Amino acid sequence: FNEDGLQTIFVSIASYRDPECPLTIEDMFLRAKHPERIRLAVVDQLKEGDRKCSSPERPCEEDPEQVLCKYGHLMEFFEVDGDLSVGPVFARHLAHRMYRGEYFAMQTDAHMRFVKDWDDDLIGQWESAKNEMAVTSAYPSDLNGSIDPDTHKRLRLTRPIMCETDFEGSEDTYKHLEHGQQPEAMAQIKGEPMFHPYWGAGFSFGRGHFIVQVPYDQFLPMIFQGEEINIGLRGFSYGYDYYTLEKSVTFHMYAIKENKAKRKEVNNFWENEDSYTGVDEMAMKRLNGIIGLGRPGDDYYNADEQKYGIGKVRSLEKFFSTFGIHRDTQTVEHHLCHFVGKPMFDKFKPALRSDRMGVDYDKIDFIFKDIWEPSEESEEVSEEEEDW
Repeated sequence: FNEDGLQTIFVSIASYRDPECPLTIEDMFLRAKHPERIRLAVVDQLKEGDRKCSSPERPCEEDPEQVLCKYGHLMEFFEVDGDLSVGPVFARHLAHRMYRGEYFAMQTDAHMRFVKDWDDDLIGQWESAKNEMAVTSAYPSDLNGSIDPDTHKRLRLTRPIMCETDFEGSEDTYKHLEHGQQPEAMAQIKGEPMFHPYWGAGFSFGRGHFIVQVPYDQFLPMIFQGEEINIGLRGFSYGYDYYTLEKSVTFHMYAIKENKAKRKEVNNFWENEDSYTGVDEMAMKRLNGIIGLGRPGDDYYNADEQKYGIGKVRSLEKFFSTFGIHRDTQTVEHHLCHFVGKPMFDKFKPALRSDRMGVDYDKIDFIFKDIWEPSEESEEVSEEEEDW
């Protein structure tokens, strides 16, 4: 809590040469009902000529009311030479090192916009889950048409769901579980967030102990796909439950529609891949090995595996069997999105522990099986999905 008795929010952002980063920070503080409760940590990966996340439009001496000036004491920036960037996992690891015991921890991207009073709204929705181990997370919806430009109130009535994953890659490049395009729909559950099985890196919010118990693994350079299943499975094993919000509080600037041209021009860390040839393969072997998805007999770099490994509250096998993931054949039961929603909520909420310390999976005997025809699509599909 801060000096005013407000629950504090640690917000981490990993930015790679992103011109939207200063604008995201500005919007975050301007739209918060209580900006003084926020403590922001940014890892800013830059090359010569890039605007820094910490740079206001005008010098603070000229205009001290600019967000980056007025709330600068609540922000911490760690700058990294962009030529040395090895991807989001290590950058987010560095950002989480700046955590100082805030009540809540939020992770988001460097190109986001927020609704009015997002902080109060978000905390209220999290509290309505009545679950200390709740982590609300998703791929945020597209910004276009989602926020009123004058009132900054939410216009979009649908919200995203995390329910699609599959094994990707080849035998030569190491298959991994990758979350693909995710559906979106009106909230079926009212007055509280809804369970879903997967965690997304673009937006995550829960108690601060989540990033303490499940820290980003610093030994996964040049990893992009695979990051989310790594955090998600490890979090599950420590007893955390994933939810989607009933009402979104932040929206993502995807490279589609009116933002397509400017977002397509933004660089990404893959421009450094020639400097790190073969590193991604070694990192993927470690990632898969730790979460039980590696090849039998594969050796991998195992430094600090206990720190970045699996918890003891739940087994990974329980997750795989519950949600239809077959490690032996590297296949999944499709159409899980048909189950995620009210059916999953009705089965899982009764198993929530009375002390609010997460769902007791010993009471969950459900095993998902795909009973739908291959041609059937989930009804919960976002309007933007085809463009994503």
